[in-house]
Amino acid sequence: MISTTGWNAINSISGASVLNALSNGACPTWAGVIIICTLVWIVCALGINWIQKFDAYLWIPPLACWIFAAAGGAPEFSGNAVKSPTGSSGAAAALTFMAVIFSFAVSWVNCASDYNVRMPLQTPRWKIFVATYVGICVPTVLVQTLGAAIYSGAQHNHAWKAAFVEYGVGGPLALSVARFGGFGKLLLAFSALSAVPNNIPNNYSFAMHAQNFGPWAIRIPRIALVTFGYVVAVIVGCLATKFFSDTLQTFLSIIGYWTIVHIVVVAEEHIIFRGSNWKRYDWEAWYNPDLLPFGWAAIGAFIFGFVGAVLGMKVSWFVGPVAHLIGKKGANIGHELTFAFSSIAFPALRYLEKKYTGK
Repeated sequence: MISTTGWNAINSISGASVLNALSNGACPTWAGVIIICTLVWIVCALGINWIQKFDAYLWIPPLACWIFAAAGGAPEFSGNAVKSPTGSSGAAAALTFMAVIFSFAVSWVNCASDYNVRMPLQTPRWKIFVATYVGICVPTVLVQTLGAAIYSGAQHNHAWKAAFVEYGVGGPLALSVARFGGFGKLLLAFSALSAVPNNIPNNYSFAMHAQNFGPWAIRIPRIALVTFGYVVAVIVGCLATKFFSDTLQTFLSIIGYWTIVHIVVVAEEHIIFRGSNWKRYDWEAWYNPDLLPFGWAAIGAFIFGFVGAVLGMKVSWFVGPVAHLIGKKGANIGHELTFAFSSIAFPALRYLEKKYTGK
């Protein structure tokens, strides 16, 4: 729930900064956050069928914007504008950047099943895997590459840099499509609203996650939980607009840590304790607490994994003792240490859990 709320806020701020640039400051970033979150809430309130109808087509306008932004901004892009650090500091910078990008991509793991579950029952697993992987990997690589190119323009061109300082990412993006006149402004609006389809799964899955609290939570109307998630995202997003860069780096990293534990627990349970045999699952037991393990091993793996994260994390307010050893400013290797600590702890703890609880 924290993860989806945070992504809601961060994505909304990105879109809101573009609205701010599009309106020449008339639409403050906090107002843009409210606009985007409200549009997301409307679609989520309509339910899963409408969500899948909208998200099947809402990727097209932003793609058009990225294409024209790349074409319009190309003269200002410069491969030499940003000096890449070398040596241990260069490795530290690369590791930290990789950690942020990885956190963004891998965080979809806790939402994917909410939508893949609607695939036809006989759909081959490899097709679901390929569709999910390509659907996350391709747009991530394309948009991150365009973002890096636009940032190089902001370092190369003084006007772009001033726009970046004043409006955030929306400033240089607006200048990259400015040569297309009114059509460029329409493209910029598409870019701002691209946060809407990106956030729809976050807001809707917030309700799914909330219903995991137990049978009593399932009885709460989903629209009430979606609305609660919307309110929280608006509050967090409006407050975080003042510290977007620090919020982005810190939040993305921390969310990625717990996602690593999630992956480790599911994978090791399946491979080690179920022998990769789907027949060793009781598919009717998911709603019966008496037939399910409490999750002590998973909780323990999370605790051990977080110890690894603390040792290896590098965020705006803290650098772990192991992370501090790499380069002058430290490197974010929290994901690697989280994986190591949790993957070692879970099998031992799960063995004990099975032995003493029989589940």
